Amino acid sequence: MEHLEKVFRWLGFEVVAHRNKTAAEMKNLLKDVGKTVDGDCFVCCILSHGLKEGVYGTDGAVISVDEIREPFNGNNCQRLVGKPKMFFIQACRGKRNQDHVLVQADSSEDGESEMEVDGDDFDITIPADTDFLIARSATDGHLSYRRPEEGSWFIQSLCRNLEQHCPLGTDIQTVLLCVNNEVSSQGFKCKQMPVHEVAMRKKLVLLPP
Repeated sequence: MEHLEKVFRWLGFEVVAHRNKTAAEMKNLLKDVGKTVDGDCFVCCILSHGLKEGVYGTDGAVISVDEIREPFNGNNCQRLVGKPKMFFIQACRGKRNQDHVLVQADSSEDGESEMEVDGDDFDITIPADTDFLIARSATDGHLSYRRPEEGSWFIQSLCRNLEQHCPLGTDIQTVLLCVNNEVSSQGFKCKQMPVHEVAMRKKLVLLPP
């Protein structure tokens, strides 16, 4: 947790930490933040236990990812419309260990497709759920791992890669690909695969001040 706070302060964010919240307290806190937050970019990091349906509060109740994201969409948070909103969630998503498989080199050609839309002049709008990036420590149904002396694989890798790549002007999606590669390479019997959902319209670069 301390490493995470240090990295985002280094990147120029105002960091506010909240610890040991029930699910209801988490929901209310997120709603309050969504009403008052301002700035060019918003980041929310949640470290907890979890399951397929969402993240546990200290009372054992669950808050879903949709409930975490909803206070910050375009309908509920006008100040962040058109601005990047990133969520990093460290929590198990089930009780299964990620299967490991052997890898063989392969290649493929990516095709491109275009879609043209004809119509009259209209006001430019964007979807309410635009400019979100949600990175989670594991794929659906699987466990997340941590080392007692270091912390979670995902969060420690995220901090290391932000420190390494942000000063170079690397965009955040490329940073997360480095995190995915690093975390997925750890362990032998116990494997973990982070995943991120991207609804961004532009590349995002976080540069230290």
